[in-house]
Amino acid sequence: MNTGDKKSFTPVEKLEGSITVPGDKSISHRALFVSALASGISKIDNILIADDTMSTAKCLRILGTGIEINGTTAVITGKGVYGFQEPSSVLDAGNSGTTARIMLGLLSTQDFFSVITGDNSLRARPMKRITIPLTAMGAFIDGRDHANYLPVSVRGRRLKGIDYTMPTASAQVKTGIILASMGAKGIMTIREPLNTRDHTERMLKASGIDVKVSDKIIQLVCSQKPLPLAITVPGDFSSAAFFIGAGIIARSSDILITNVGINPGRTGFLDILKKMGASLELANARFEAGEPVADIHVTPSKLHGIVIEDRELIVRAIDELPLLAVIAAYAEGETTIKNAEELRVKETDRIKAVVDGLLNIGIKAREFPDGLRIEGGKVRGGSVSSYGDHRIAMAFAVASVSSEKEISIDNFNAVSISFPEFIDIFNTLGHR
Repeated sequence: MNTGDKKSFTPVEKLEGSITVPGDKSISHRALFVSALASGISKIDNILIADDTMSTAKCLRILGTGIEINGTTAVITGKGVYGFQEPSSVLDAGNSGTTARIMLGLLSTQDFFSVITGDNSLRARPMKRITIPLTAMGAFIDGRDHANYLPVSVRGRRLKGIDYTMPTASAQVKTGIILASMGAKGIMTIREPLNTRDHTERMLKASGIDVKVSDKIIQLVCSQKPLPLAITVPGDFSSAAFFIGAGIIARSSDILITNVGINPGRTGFLDILKKMGASLELANARFEAGEPVADIHVTPSKLHGIVIEDRELIVRAIDELPLLAVIAAYAEGETTIKNAEELRVKETDRIKAVVDGLLNIGIKAREFPDGLRIEGGKVRGGSVSSYGDHRIAMAFAVASVSSEKEISIDNFNAVSISFPEFIDIFNTLGHR
């Protein structure tokens, strides 16, 4: 399936050094959207420059938003809630589910016609989870399989706030609904089945929006107008996770990762590692732009297998579960991941991709409809496919740290979706 751009990673004797990771992807997306909805000029420092976030920037530019990026600083001239212009071409979200789902919320409030699509992978990912609530708010949306798959067309209009219970925990869907409420009337109430990352709520509060949050319920008066932002995006926890994992399974390591966002909705990975026996130290805890931030010190740990099935914990670690499965290959005993069926509808079927990769490097693994089981053992090395998925590619690069032989990964350029600097930072830590 994936040929070309093969990268090989060899075992390392030691990982050491102090590093920073690029700006948080989730926060960068939301900063672009909220700044575009504001009337005035916003400045976002340390924004992530990667394929996914640039898909959001490209779509917003087509809608008339002024976005100038110099290095990792973005200056955004917002259009206001109703100030966007009708696009003359189809909007392309690329590989970014975040772009597509949040953009549908914005487009639903605009008095014009638009169409949004994505790449082959994104066109296979479910969209009803966002189109259903937007339709209930009054939007006119159509697309394949009753607007479940891109491309999707939108005829925007003034929406109405509703009381909506989300059937699936999704921060992307929650954000799309919240942003749609900016162009609606009435009261918007969102009820989550499980707590999801709250970057949007924090950022809207920073932009002057009155958002009430209490035990899985988000409520706000519609038609509020966000003020321009001036924030610095913290380091991406999901990017830092790869180096946390590498340091834990390395034969020898001493890694300090500075300025990492530790939003409670994102740090299930740390809680799971601690349950497996990992010793991690968080220092210099503080708040930046309303987000909790800390430095993370990593050294090797002896791990043991566990059962990971708590749904709240799964939601808080969903992006790191492929990496956790790879780390579990180095743990003593079996590790089982359950209630993670959401992994089937990510950039690829991540359950299948991880199991295939583990089998190819000498680890016994078995997939289930909602998860997988990994038997810790010797990682022998071999060749695996990323299936075009950035997180699969980086997870198996981490697996090479203490493997017996090198691990080769096809289509490694997929990492540009979220973390183009991954190899450069990885190389600065390793002593081969």
